[in-house]
Amino acid sequence: MPVTATATSPVDILVIGGGACGTLVARHLLDAGGLRVALAEARHAPGLGVAYATPRAEHLLNVNAARMSAFDARPDDFVDFLARHPQCAGLDPGELPGMFAPRRLYGAYLQTRLDQAPAGASLMRLGDAVVDLARAADGWLATLASGETIRARAVVLATGNQPGVLPCVEPGVDVVEAWDYASVAAIDADAAVCIVGAGLSMVDVLLSLHANGHRGAVTALSRNGLMPLAHAPGTVPQAGGVDALLPLGVRARMRLLRRWAAEATAQGRPWQDALERLRPHVRTLWQAWPEAEQRRFLRHAVRLWDIHRHRIAPDIAAVVAAMSADGRFVLHAGRLTRIAAHEGQCAIEWTPRGSAPATLTADVIVNATGMEKRLARMPGPLWDALRTGGLVRPGPLGLGVATADDGALIDARGRPVGGLWTLGANRIGDLWETIAMPELRGQTARVAAAAAAHVQAMSSHR
Repeated sequence: MPVTATATSPVDILVIGGGACGTLVARHLLDAGGLRVALAEARHAPGLGVAYATPRAEHLLNVNAARMSAFDARPDDFVDFLARHPQCAGLDPGELPGMFAPRRLYGAYLQTRLDQAPAGASLMRLGDAVVDLARAADGWLATLASGETIRARAVVLATGNQPGVLPCVEPGVDVVEAWDYASVAAIDADAAVCIVGAGLSMVDVLLSLHANGHRGAVTALSRNGLMPLAHAPGTVPQAGGVDALLPLGVRARMRLLRRWAAEATAQGRPWQDALERLRPHVRTLWQAWPEAEQRRFLRHAVRLWDIHRHRIAPDIAAVVAAMSADGRFVLHAGRLTRIAAHEGQCAIEWTPRGSAPATLTADVIVNATGMEKRLARMPGPLWDALRTGGLVRPGPLGLGVATADDGALIDARGRPVGGLWTLGANRIGDLWETIAMPELRGQTARVAAAAAAHVQAMSSHR
């Protein structure tokens, strides 16, 4: 495929963001044929994104290989890739579907599939960031950080997960970002480390510290003191649908789900089967709630959902458990109030749940608060430009951005924006569950089809 670092000619479709979503949208567009496609990504090679850019072998996928194909029509595609990859040589082929593969291998898989687009497909790769986007006579005009511009008839925003900002940090405190894998790996083995957050990003940090033989104390702070739970071998979706859940509010749904989990364990099955029963229906379950119930879920149940739904590989859970058991890692529940520099260290002021304010000290602070979900706080000049231009509005409950059913952006006046789509984490308010590959692969195909149809319609009306 042609590769260029400049934006010298117009394209049919510009994909902004080269993570998993952007890479797969580009691949689907190239498969469609006859389209000039540009993929803009300044931070890393296409296919990596936040999750798959890690070079660390200890960072594993949170879903087994059998469910990580990038294509609905080829469910065994990732397993087939692993079977041919040198790093999997010597492994029993029968074990590959259940394998929690290193995330860096998944990044290589996405890159390979992009490179294998049909011969003659036209892809312009832009190693630059898009900082502004405005309507033009025949579509859109995108401005790059370099000052160059590129015209496109349609645009797909595949910006992926944006990092959340750590609150309550005073000047003079250096914060290591959990997604900055090199900086985490460079933490001194004897440093006292405080991780803010207890989700999947925190687990990544623990794994890297463990792999590096970390000797210093590691503490994590989170409001609820809850960590992701482990997958269970042999999990399959529990029989039955979710119709019984649809009319229920948050509390009643939780009671019924607990009953389903108890039924699974009584049958000798893992409780995780009950969660797998819900997985294909999360969008329907979310949208069935009125706004008041959605808000109640966010206030009272979201963390319980996260730790049960977004689980970690059993081997990873074993490492975290061992670090907790021998005292190398301690998790506290409470509210962070202030982080300040103090005598060469950091003083962390926090209020434990049910107790009086307290202070602890650390040499290193790590921000593991995860992704930013609020449009008003989305970082970067592109989001500022989209807000200023009235091209976006917040999604339900202020989460992500508002979108139509096909992923088209809804502008500040509540109208779909012609020729402009988004997907993935940006649609969390509308869809809720929109960050895992089993959901994203369908979105990428549908958005690519909508963008291609838009361009075709424009051509036919000329």
